[in-house]
Amino acid sequence: MHDIAWAGVDEVVSSWWGLGSEEDIRLPAVIRAAKRYHLRVGVQLEPYPGRTVASVGADLVYLRTLGIRDVYIYRSHDFPAEQWWDVTRQPNGMRLFGQTNLVGFAARAGFTGFYTYDILVYTGAKFDRMCQQARAAGILCAPSVGPGYEAAAATGDTRIKPRLDGGTYDSMWRAANDARADIVTITSYNEWSEGTQIEPAGHGGRYESYDGAYGLRGRAAERAYLTRTRYWTQLTGR
Repeated sequence: MHDIAWAGVDEVVSSWWGLGSEEDIRLPAVIRAAKRYHLRVGVQLEPYPGRTVASVGADLVYLRTLGIRDVYIYRSHDFPAEQWWDVTRQPNGMRLFGQTNLVGFAARAGFTGFYTYDILVYTGAKFDRMCQQARAAGILCAPSVGPGYEAAAATGDTRIKPRLDGGTYDSMWRAANDARADIVTITSYNEWSEGTQIEPAGHGGRYESYDGAYGLRGRAAERAYLTRTRYWTQLTGR
Protein backbone atom coordinates (compact mmCIF):
# COMPACT_ATOMS: atom_id res chain seq x y z
CA MET A 1 0.00 0.00 0.00
CA HIS A 2 2.92 2.31 0.70
CA ASP A 3 4.18 1.88 -2.86
CA ILE A 4 0.72 2.40 -4.36
CA ALA A 5 0.18 5.62 -2.43
CA TRP A 6 3.71 6.82 -3.26
CA ALA A 7 2.93 6.35 -6.96
CA GLY A 8 0.02 8.80 -6.69
CA VAL A 9 -2.73 6.21 -7.01
CA ASP A 10 -5.71 7.07 -4.81
CA GLU A 11 -7.81 3.92 -4.99
CA VAL A 12 -7.04 0.22 -4.75
CA VAL A 13 -9.49 -1.97 -6.67
CA SER A 14 -9.50 -5.49 -5.29
CA SER A 15 -10.79 -8.48 -7.23
CA TRP A 16 -13.90 -9.90 -5.52
CA TRP A 17 -15.44 -13.29 -6.32
CA GLY A 18 -18.56 -13.25 -4.18
CA LEU A 19 -19.56 -13.81 -0.59
CA GLY A 20 -17.40 -16.34 1.18
CA SER A 21 -14.66 -16.33 -1.45
CA GLU A 22 -11.02 -16.01 -0.43
CA GLU A 23 -11.05 -12.47 -1.79
CA ASP A 24 -14.11 -11.65 0.30
CA ILE A 25 -12.49 -13.01 3.46
CA ARG A 26 -9.37 -10.90 2.82
CA LEU A 27 -11.23 -7.72 1.91
CA PRO A 28 -11.50 -6.26 5.44
CA ALA A 29 -7.72 -6.65 5.84
CA VAL A 30 -7.19 -4.93 2.48
CA ILE A 31 -9.41 -2.06 3.61
CA ARG A 32 -7.52 -1.69 6.90
CA ALA A 33 -4.15 -1.70 5.14
CA ALA A 34 -5.30 0.86 2.57
CA LYS A 35 -6.74 3.14 5.23
CA ARG A 36 -3.32 3.51 6.83
CA TYR A 37 -2.12 5.18 3.64
CA HIS A 38 -5.30 7.18 3.00
CA LEU A 39 -6.25 5.02 0.03
CA ARG A 40 -9.83 4.28 -0.95
CA VAL A 41 -10.79 0.69 -1.77
CA GLY A 42 -13.10 -0.37 -4.56
CA VAL A 43 -13.83 -3.84 -5.86
CA GLN A 44 -13.87 -5.46 -9.25
CA LEU A 45 -16.97 -7.61 -9.01
CA GLU A 46 -16.02 -10.75 -10.93
CA PRO A 47 -18.31 -13.21 -12.78
CA TYR A 48 -18.48 -15.71 -9.92
CA PRO A 49 -20.52 -18.92 -10.38
CA GLY A 50 -24.23 -18.19 -10.22
CA ARG A 51 -23.85 -14.43 -10.57
CA THR A 52 -27.11 -12.72 -11.53
CA VAL A 53 -28.26 -9.13 -11.53
CA ALA A 54 -30.23 -9.89 -8.36
CA SER A 55 -27.17 -11.38 -6.66
CA VAL A 56 -25.13 -8.33 -7.65
CA GLY A 57 -27.78 -6.16 -6.01
CA ALA A 58 -27.37 -8.12 -2.78
CA ASP A 59 -23.58 -7.91 -3.12
CA LEU A 60 -23.77 -4.14 -3.28
CA VAL A 61 -25.79 -3.94 -0.08
CA TYR A 62 -23.13 -6.02 1.67
CA LEU A 63 -20.15 -4.20 0.16
CA ARG A 64 -21.58 -0.86 1.19
CA THR A 65 -21.55 -1.98 4.82
CA LEU A 66 -17.77 -2.39 4.46
CA GLY A 67 -17.41 1.17 3.20
CA ILE A 68 -17.01 0.29 -0.47
CA ARG A 69 -18.32 3.05 -2.72
CA ASP A 70 -16.80 2.20 -6.14
CA VAL A 71 -17.66 -1.10 -7.81
CA TYR A 72 -16.26 -2.12 -11.18
CA ILE A 73 -18.44 -4.81 -12.73
CA TYR A 74 -16.37 -7.10 -14.90
CA ARG A 75 -18.09 -8.59 -17.95
CA SER A 76 -21.08 -6.31 -17.62
CA HIS A 77 -22.31 -7.65 -20.97
CA ASP A 78 -23.28 -10.90 -19.26
CA PHE A 79 -26.73 -9.31 -18.88
CA PRO A 80 -28.75 -6.96 -21.12
CA ALA A 81 -28.57 -3.26 -20.34
CA GLU A 82 -32.20 -3.09 -19.21
CA GLN A 83 -31.69 -5.85 -16.63
CA TRP A 84 -29.13 -3.70 -14.83
CA TRP A 85 -31.73 -1.03 -14.05
CA ASP A 86 -32.89 -2.81 -10.89
CA VAL A 87 -29.35 -2.30 -9.57
CA THR A 88 -28.20 0.97 -11.13
CA ARG A 89 -31.34 2.92 -10.27
CA GLN A 90 -31.03 2.26 -6.55
CA PRO A 91 -30.03 5.38 -4.55
CA ASN A 92 -27.24 3.63 -2.65
CA GLY A 93 -24.51 6.27 -2.89
CA MET A 94 -22.23 3.97 -4.88
CA ARG A 95 -20.52 4.48 -8.22
CA LEU A 96 -20.95 1.52 -10.55
CA PHE A 97 -18.67 1.12 -13.57
CA GLY A 98 -19.41 -1.37 -16.32
CA GLN A 99 -16.49 -3.11 -18.00
CA THR A 100 -17.17 -2.56 -21.69
CA ASN A 101 -16.00 -0.69 -24.76
CA LEU A 102 -19.60 0.03 -25.77
CA VAL A 103 -20.27 3.37 -24.13
CA GLY A 104 -23.88 3.37 -25.27
CA PHE A 105 -24.47 0.08 -23.47
CA ALA A 106 -23.00 1.46 -20.23
CA ALA A 107 -25.21 4.55 -20.48
CA ARG A 108 -28.37 2.55 -21.23
CA ALA A 109 -27.60 0.23 -18.31
CA GLY A 110 -27.43 3.22 -15.99
CA PHE A 111 -23.80 2.80 -14.94
CA THR A 112 -21.95 5.79 -13.53
CA GLY A 113 -19.22 5.16 -16.05
CA PHE A 114 -17.32 2.54 -17.98
CA TYR A 115 -13.83 1.04 -17.88
CA THR A 116 -12.09 -1.23 -20.35
CA TYR A 117 -9.70 -3.37 -18.25
CA ASP A 118 -8.38 -5.34 -21.25
CA ILE A 119 -5.30 -3.43 -22.41
CA LEU A 120 -4.64 -5.89 -25.23
CA VAL A 121 -7.93 -5.39 -27.07
CA TYR A 122 -8.81 -1.83 -26.05
CA THR A 123 -5.79 0.23 -27.02
CA GLY A 124 -5.07 3.86 -26.39
CA ALA A 125 -6.05 4.63 -29.97
CA LYS A 126 -9.69 4.12 -28.97
CA PHE A 127 -9.70 6.25 -25.83
CA ASP A 128 -10.51 9.60 -27.42
CA ARG A 129 -13.56 8.29 -29.25
CA MET A 130 -14.85 6.46 -26.19
CA CYS A 131 -14.36 9.43 -23.87
CA GLN A 132 -16.15 11.71 -26.31
CA GLN A 133 -19.05 9.28 -26.37
CA ALA A 134 -19.07 9.12 -22.58
CA ARG A 135 -19.21 12.90 -22.23
CA ALA A 136 -22.09 13.04 -24.71
CA ALA A 137 -23.92 10.34 -22.73
CA GLY A 138 -23.26 11.99 -19.37
CA ILE A 139 -21.23 9.15 -17.83
CA LEU A 140 -17.63 8.89 -16.62
CA CYS A 141 -14.80 7.73 -18.87
CA ALA A 142 -12.33 5.50 -17.00
CA PRO A 143 -10.19 3.71 -19.62
CA SER A 144 -7.55 1.25 -18.50
CA VAL A 145 -3.82 1.66 -19.10
CA GLY A 146 -1.16 -0.99 -18.62
CA PRO A 147 2.49 -1.77 -19.28
CA GLY A 148 2.03 -4.87 -21.44
CA TYR A 149 0.58 -8.37 -21.54
CA GLU A 150 2.08 -11.86 -21.66
CA ALA A 151 0.04 -14.69 -20.17
CA ALA A 152 1.07 -17.82 -22.06
CA ALA A 153 2.77 -19.51 -19.12
CA ALA A 154 -0.29 -19.13 -16.89
CA THR A 155 -3.26 -19.36 -19.25
CA GLY A 156 -1.97 -20.60 -22.59
CA ASP A 157 -2.96 -17.33 -24.26
CA THR A 158 -0.30 -16.74 -26.91
CA ARG A 159 -1.22 -13.12 -27.55
CA ILE A 160 1.43 -10.64 -26.43
CA LYS A 161 1.53 -6.89 -25.93
CA PRO A 162 5.23 -6.10 -25.52
CA ARG A 163 6.31 -3.60 -22.90
CA LEU A 164 8.75 -1.88 -25.28
CA ASP A 165 10.91 -0.84 -22.32
CA GLY A 166 8.12 1.35 -20.98
CA GLY A 167 6.92 2.66 -24.32
CA THR A 168 3.62 0.79 -24.12
CA TYR A 169 2.77 2.17 -20.69
CA ASP A 170 3.64 5.73 -21.71
CA SER A 171 1.60 5.56 -24.90
CA MET A 172 -1.51 4.41 -23.05
CA TRP A 173 -1.15 7.06 -20.34
CA ARG A 174 -0.61 9.73 -23.00
CA ALA A 175 -3.73 8.59 -24.85
CA ALA A 176 -5.83 8.66 -21.68
CA ASN A 177 -4.60 12.17 -20.89
CA ASP A 178 -5.23 13.39 -24.42
CA ALA A 179 -8.73 11.91 -24.27
CA ARG A 180 -9.39 13.88 -21.04
CA ALA A 181 -10.36 10.73 -19.20
CA ASP A 182 -12.23 11.38 -15.96
CA ILE A 183 -10.44 8.49 -14.23
CA VAL A 184 -7.45 6.44 -15.34
CA THR A 185 -7.67 2.80 -14.26
CA ILE A 186 -4.52 0.68 -14.26
CA THR A 187 -4.31 -2.96 -15.37
CA SER A 188 -2.71 -3.96 -13.15
CA TYR A 189 -0.77 -3.57 -9.93
CA ASN A 190 0.06 -7.23 -9.32
CA GLU A 191 -1.49 -9.51 -11.96
CA TRP A 192 1.83 -11.31 -12.49
CA SER A 193 0.24 -14.29 -14.22
CA GLU A 194 -0.86 -12.06 -17.10
CA GLY A 195 2.27 -9.95 -17.20
CA THR A 196 0.38 -6.68 -16.65
CA GLN A 197 1.85 -5.80 -13.26
CA ILE A 198 3.59 -2.58 -12.27
CA GLU A 199 4.50 -3.87 -8.79
CA PRO A 200 8.25 -3.69 -8.09
CA ALA A 201 10.15 -6.51 -9.76
CA GLY A 202 12.35 -9.06 -8.06
CA HIS A 203 9.88 -11.93 -7.93
CA GLY A 204 12.06 -14.18 -10.06
CA GLY A 205 11.67 -15.35 -13.63
CA ARG A 206 10.96 -13.01 -16.49
CA TYR A 207 10.35 -9.91 -14.36
CA GLU A 208 13.33 -10.08 -12.04
CA SER A 209 14.22 -6.46 -12.71
CA TYR A 210 12.21 -5.00 -15.65
CA ASP A 211 15.64 -4.71 -17.21
CA GLY A 212 15.74 -1.99 -19.88
CA ALA A 213 12.59 -0.17 -18.80
CA TYR A 214 13.09 3.57 -19.21
CA GLY A 215 16.79 2.96 -19.80
CA LEU A 216 17.31 1.37 -16.38
CA ARG A 217 19.19 -1.86 -15.68
CA GLY A 218 19.39 -4.39 -12.87
CA ARG A 219 18.21 -3.35 -9.44
CA ALA A 220 17.71 0.21 -10.63
CA ALA A 221 14.93 -1.07 -12.90
CA GLU A 222 12.95 -2.87 -10.20
CA ARG A 223 10.70 0.13 -9.43
CA ALA A 224 10.65 1.51 -12.96
CA TYR A 225 6.90 1.24 -13.51
CA LEU A 226 5.93 2.59 -10.10
CA THR A 227 8.22 5.56 -10.66
CA ARG A 228 6.68 6.16 -14.06
CA THR A 229 3.18 5.88 -12.59
CA ARG A 230 4.12 8.63 -10.14
CA TYR A 231 5.31 10.75 -13.08
CA TRP A 232 2.00 10.35 -14.91
CA THR A 233 -0.27 10.85 -11.91
CA GLN A 234 1.56 14.07 -11.02
CA LEU A 235 1.49 15.27 -14.63
CA THR A 236 -2.16 14.53 -15.29
CA GLY A 237 -3.68 14.86 -11.84
CA ARG A 238 -5.53 11.55 -12.40
